Parts: sequence; structure tokens; C-alpha cells
Amino acid sequence: MARQRDIDVQRAWDNAPLKDAWAAQRDHDFAVRAMALVPVEVTALGASGRVLEVAAAEAEHASRLNLRGLACVVLEPSAAMLARARERMAALGARLMFVRGIAETLPFRDASFDRVLCESAIDHFQHPDAAVREMVRVLAPEGRLVISFVNYAGLSSRVSRLAYRVWRRGAPVVPGHHLFWDSPVPIEHTFEATIPVIRTLCEPYLVLDRLVGVSVGWGAPGWSQMLARLPVTAAERALATLDRLARRFPMLADYVLTVWRHRPAPSPRMHGGRPMEELRVRPTDPAYQWRARVEADRSPLLAYVARDPENESTARRLTNRALTGNADRSWLDDLMSRGPFERAALLGSDEIAHVTAWLRGGASAHLDVYDPSTVVLATLRRAANDTPRAAGRRTVVRFVRADVNFVELPEEGYDVVWTSGTLSRIVNLEYLLAQIERALRPGGLLAFNDYVGERRLQYDPDRLARVNAVLATVPARFRIGDGPITPAPLPFLTPLCAARSDELLAHAAVRFEPVHVRTTGALFPLLLAVDLGRMVREAPDLLERLVAAEREAAEAGNSRPCGAYAVFRKRG
Repeated sequence: MARQRDIDVQRAWDNAPLKDAWAAQRDHDFAVRAMALVPVEVTALGASGRVLEVAAAEAEHASRLNLRGLACVVLEPSAAMLARARERMAALGARLMFVRGIAETLPFRDASFDRVLCESAIDHFQHPDAAVREMVRVLAPEGRLVISFVNYAGLSSRVSRLAYRVWRRGAPVVPGHHLFWDSPVPIEHTFEATIPVIRTLCEPYLVLDRLVGVSVGWGAPGWSQMLARLPVTAAERALATLDRLARRFPMLADYVLTVWRHRPAPSPRMHGGRPMEELRVRPTDPAYQWRARVEADRSPLLAYVARDPENESTARRLTNRALTGNADRSWLDDLMSRGPFERAALLGSDEIAHVTAWLRGGASAHLDVYDPSTVVLATLRRAANDTPRAAGRRTVVRFVRADVNFVELPEEGYDVVWTSGTLSRIVNLEYLLAQIERALRPGGLLAFNDYVGERRLQYDPDRLARVNAVLATVPARFRIGDGPITPAPLPFLTPLCAARSDELLAHAAVRFEPVHVRTTGALFPLLLAVDLGRMVREAPDLLERLVAAEREAAEAGNSRPCGAYAVFRKRG
């Protein structure tokens, strides 16, 4: 079971703006009515025990199921929606139990519900795979799980998107303009739900009993206007005819319900020689797949923009001093001096300069570079081909496309595994460290330079107050930007940025023997907010005061360091 602190939760979610945005048109009205009634019919069929509605919003379905004589429990993370659910319950005369919580960590005993309903919510979850596993866990042996969703591979979606492409060729692009069947990711969803995606998500744990399709034509360009011109009875007849088509061919439907039962005694599933249960995220998790694609496309190697050279040089020297004890010696210089190595692996690539420095220094006879992005690997391959090699030692480089969250490394294949800026973005951290341990030869080294501060760059308020107090002592002419430093805005971060950064050092120390662990950045990101180059030229004493403030903060022990260079040795 995932810990709730590991999951970004839509605690303040409110569906009123979404409903208000849907115009009172006949196709919308038909679809919304069906979405209110059909899940109740499907869930109630054969039900006799308790029912759990997960992410229940206003608890419309749970209320109607209760009126059919079923004891219902409502789980919902949003306080606003729970208040609305209580109003809805009272209006319908139902009796429900309300629990505030999230699908990924259900607070219920195993096998405690005859039916579990998750209506139009699975594609909002941060970790839908974990949510499915939890719903399976609380489902009774003969129970049924009902998962419904708007179908982004249905006929309406396909026709609409084709029409959108034609229309946009001749229309000016309006930033942020979103049409009905445009992708909802990442506006309010974590992935696009389709029948194949939901099957891939659920079939490792469940067997599909039935598919129920609802509505065809919902929101398609021109359909609402056509219905508006018809008499009411003719419009309803047209909508009902298309609805019957959806029932017969669910793949075409606008809205789909899937009904699942337990899979008989599944055999243990393995990945990389380890039980699949050890993975925080699974390869089949559609929300993770979207995040991983975005992360690869926005790789730091590609997005890197050099700042002022003087600032860069000064920051580098200060960082070197903290991490290696020598302003002229980088962490990579220190690592390469611990060789030369026979075989090395680089996991993820955040700078071309790291690879080229390794090759120029002849740090290993062989180097395997693992990265999920074909563009990054192609860029690194070109750079490697253009890099002069150390005299008498030409490194053979192999480029491997792999998602490091699921990478399978060769057993005892490397003398050193190194990374920069990668481990802090790993969700399956325990799995990856186990793979690295397996891949290292006896006495082999794990080395990394990474961000180890607060998760998702959401800085601790007390530490941030200390940072801003020091920043306030810096004259305005040396500052970059206006106002105090604030936590990084989440929409501007890549989806996996600092996913588990705060756990990195602790997990590495459990599995490996520390050799060299140095940290810095107790006042991070202070140095990003000051003009270091100008300070060196005009006020070197002020720069030394900032360095002293950083040292004091680190020694006080109540300001988390944010940067680390660490070398660990395989135990035994």
C-alpha cells in the first residue's frame, strides 16, 4: 500500500465549474442523465452486500444504490465534495457512511465490500495502478468492481479530433483554448482513458466480466446544433438509437463501464528478478506513462539554458569547495580519480559535459549510457563521436534506451554506476538501488551528484524563512528578481522532478557502505537569487558572508541540505 504522503491529492477538487461549463444542450443532457443512472443499474445487478463508491464526488450513485437497499460507504478526498454529498444524500433521503480519503490508500479491511464503484474518476488518480490494487484488495472474493470512464478512443472523440485538426489549420491558435474532445491531460486528468488502456491497467489483477457502452455523438462538432433543430421527440429518438449502438459496440461509445471480477490465484509477478510488489509504480500505470513521456521530452539535457558565465563559474567553485573540499575539483573529477574503471554505467544524462569529460579522462574502458529519450541518446552519441579520447585508453560507449524506473541491469556487470540529477526523479527508488547493487561487482561503487532537498521543491517554511532572512541582507543591486524566494510552482516542474529527493541519501546508506558523502545547499536556492559574478567583482566580502551563513545553517542542523555528492561501496 502506498503512503498518502507520496501521492499528490486533489483535496480541494470541485466539479461545479465543470458542470457549469457544459451547456444545457440535448446531447450533454442525455449523456449526463445516463452517467447518473447506468452505473447504478450495473453496480446493483446481483449485489447483496456492502458497496463502496470511490472518489464519489456528490455521492449521487451511492445515494441511489442505498435507496435500493444496499449499505453504502462513500470515499472522497475533497471536503467541498463531501459537503455536497451530504446535501445530496439528504435531498434523496438516503443514509450513507462518509470517509475522507484517497483510492490509493483505502482505509478498509481486505475483502470487505461486495461491490466497488469508481465512476469517472480513475483517470484523475495520481497512481491509478495503486488505486486498482487497493480496490481489488477490499473487494470480496465473489464481488465485482465497476470502473467507468469517458472514452477518449470512441467514435465521437475520433471524429471531433479530426474536425479540430481541419479547423485549426485555418484558424489562429488561441493559447489555452480547449475544445470538448481535446486531450484533458494535464488540465484535470492524469491520462486519457480508453478501453485498451483500462484493460492493460486492470487485467494483471482482474478478469473482465462485461463492457457497457453509453451514448454516441456527445460533444461532436455540429451535433448539438442539429439536435436543437429537431422536435424534442425526434431528438430523443435519435439519441436513444445511438445509445443502442453504443451498447452493442462499446468501443464506439462516449462513456464506458467495465465490470471486473477477481482473477483466480495469480502466480507471483516478477520484474528484473524481483517481485512486482516492490515497485511503487508499474510499467502498465497509464498516469506514470504520461509523466515519463513528458519527463523524457523535457530532459534537463535538452532544456538546459546557460546562465551568466561568471555566475556559473562562481557557483561551480563554491559547490566544488563544499562537495570535494577544492574549488577547482568537481565531483566528477573526484569520481574519475577513484578509477580507472573497467566497466561503468551512467543512468540518465543531464549534461553533455559529464559524458565528454568522462571520455576525455579515459575513466573507464567501457561506458553504458541508459536514458529513456532517443533524442538525448542521439545528442550524446554525436558528442561522444566528436570527443577526443585520452591517450592510450579509448572508451567504448554503448547507448541503451531504457526507463530507469524499470531498468534491468546485468548481474555484476559494472565497477561503477554513476548518475547526476537522475535518482531524485526516480519513483521506484528501492527497486533501482537493488538493481544497482546486483549490477556492481564486489567492491564496486555507486556515485551520484543530485538534489536531495524537499520533495517537489516545496521548501520547508522554516528553512525558507532563514533563506529569505539572509537574502534581505543582500543589497538590491546584487539580487536577481524581485521579492522573496517562494516554493517552486508545481506546474513549471517536470512531472517527476524531485519525486523522492528527500529519501535518496537514507535509502542509499541502508543498502551500501558510505565512502564519501558531502552535502551543500542548506540555504538553497539562495545563490540562484543573487548575482555572484558581480558580487565577486564588487563585494567579495559579501560573498564570503553568504558562504559563512550557509555554513552556519548547515551546522545548526535545522536546515535541510539540498545538494549532495555521494560515493557508496557495495557491501561485502
